[in-house]
Amino acid sequence: MTALDLRQLSFQYGREPAVRDVSLSLAPGDCYGFLGHNGAGKTTVLRLALGLLRPQAGSVHVFGVDALQDPRRARASLGALVERPGFHLHATARQNLAWLARLQGMRRSRATAEAERALELLGLAGAAARRVGTFSLGMRQRLGVAQALLGQPRLLLLDEPTNGLDPEGIADLRALLRHLCADERTAVLLSSHMLQELEGLCTRVGVLRDGAMVIEGDLDTLRARVGARHVVTGTPLAALSQRLQALGLAPEREGNRLLVALGAHAAGGIARELTAVGELTSFAPEPATLETIYLRATNGTAATAVAVAAPTAAATAIDAPAPPPAPLWRAFTHELRTLAAARTLLPLLLLPAAFAAWSTSAYHRSVAAAQARVAAGELFSADAGSGHLAAVRALQAALPVLALCLLWFASQSVAADLAADTLRNTLMRSVRRGDVLLGKLGTLLATTGAGLLVLVLVATGTAWLWFGFGDLEEVSRRGDRQVLAAAASVAPVFGRALWHCVLPLVATVALGLCASALVRRPTRALVAALLLVLGPELLRDHLHGHAGWLLTSHLPTGLRDDSVLGYVSAIARGAADAFWPWSGTAVSAPLLWTASALAIAAICLRRLRVA
Repeated sequence: MTALDLRQLSFQYGREPAVRDVSLSLAPGDCYGFLGHNGAGKTTVLRLALGLLRPQAGSVHVFGVDALQDPRRARASLGALVERPGFHLHATARQNLAWLARLQGMRRSRATAEAERALELLGLAGAAARRVGTFSLGMRQRLGVAQALLGQPRLLLLDEPTNGLDPEGIADLRALLRHLCADERTAVLLSSHMLQELEGLCTRVGVLRDGAMVIEGDLDTLRARVGARHVVTGTPLAALSQRLQALGLAPEREGNRLLVALGAHAAGGIARELTAVGELTSFAPEPATLETIYLRATNGTAATAVAVAAPTAAATAIDAPAPPPAPLWRAFTHELRTLAAARTLLPLLLLPAAFAAWSTSAYHRSVAAAQARVAAGELFSADAGSGHLAAVRALQAALPVLALCLLWFASQSVAADLAADTLRNTLMRSVRRGDVLLGKLGTLLATTGAGLLVLVLVATGTAWLWFGFGDLEEVSRRGDRQVLAAAASVAPVFGRALWHCVLPLVATVALGLCASALVRRPTRALVAALLLVLGPELLRDHLHGHAGWLLTSHLPTGLRDDSVLGYVSAIARGAADAFWPWSGTAVSAPLLWTASALAIAAICLRRLRVA
């Protein structure tokens, strides 16, 4: 049974090939040294193995499971650290790990215990309650390894795991990896260009050069292929070196010793020749080091630049664990937890409510001022105010603010995760990209519902406190009252209008999510979202009677309002000729915008290359 089996993987960025027919495999208990210079393609291979990139050709199997066809099940067996670890900087180390453990399918109590176990393993138990934003580079690297160990995976893919670690941290990590391979039979693929960190640790190696595997296989077999060199020490060293050259050998001087490959020469004969020209202190074989294998492979030495076949294993998925259930629910609750922990959520949700309260207060002051002028004889009559009209005015003022806040949240949902490298951590768990997209959408819809509910409660609550929900009456100088708008006729229209506010907000969220999937940088994603919502407004003059298909026709913008709220406002003022010009597209237009935006977002997220 192979833990990881990559076959003929190929990938290119644009027209430039990054990975060319790469194959490698490792069995349970193997520690695989994946070697290559910076830019050789090691990280790209790991991204392909994890599904962060989709190969143009080739296959990936994890414990016999086709990772391209069944990524949830494949990722249930593995943990990974790829390049720089990404975390939510405002949250603590314990929170970050517990959230990822919950996303992996663990219950709350087990997730907390697993987070504590991983922190203890990496020496971070004392910093568990600290915000990750206060961590040093080395501490974040340790935390990156800790998140890879969540759930005790049977396969670990670690990309340059010693980056930023001090010598003590490197020693601790080496000891941990030895324990995992030897005692727990965990398969570890260790990508690095620091050969001294892998020496004595790896049982299999593969060397990548310019995106192609130049050598791959069992370390002992590769050492035998390279051959041992003899170490020569003695005096005078220069005379010993000259004698070896005279015998047709090519000694390499390394400090106060010589290294020489004997080839077909007998060791005893060479020793006698050296003794004849100097004092020979030692003459013994030295097995090929990892550095020797690497250098000869990268220099293209024919004797070593040969792929070594991996041990054959039956490609069966019997030992592969089943993925945790309910991936969509796990993705949704993960997004909800991380969003709820953000310090900006509550203020931004309360901001529209504050606008609503301010609008109702301003309307109350204007009504009171008009009544004072009537009492002073400056006006013949003025209306006494209406709770329905006050609530509608509050919604007209606050709904654009809520839409902007939701658009901001939605536009950052993917782009901000990409910028913080937290999306990679999510996609390395047993969820598909579609689960992540729907989880983000569900979280944004829950936020939309909460924001709209708070807004409506504040708008109607303040309107009821100051005016009640009776008829709108005009009061004359003599105290006569005339009904301008009966509450019985306004109330049902007002209720239906609240429901018609939901779909345009959903469409706004969908457009923000679409922009976030289209544009990788958070600021640009926000600008793109604003253009998607407001840009089509420039076409209004050319659409004539078809302007109802514009999303801005169904939302108050603060500059104009021919949405359902404008219609209710006219009815609440007693206008007999009030009409709603876009009632025919009140449902179809927002639904069309929503469906189109989500389809584009799904396509973009599926094709997204996660760094």
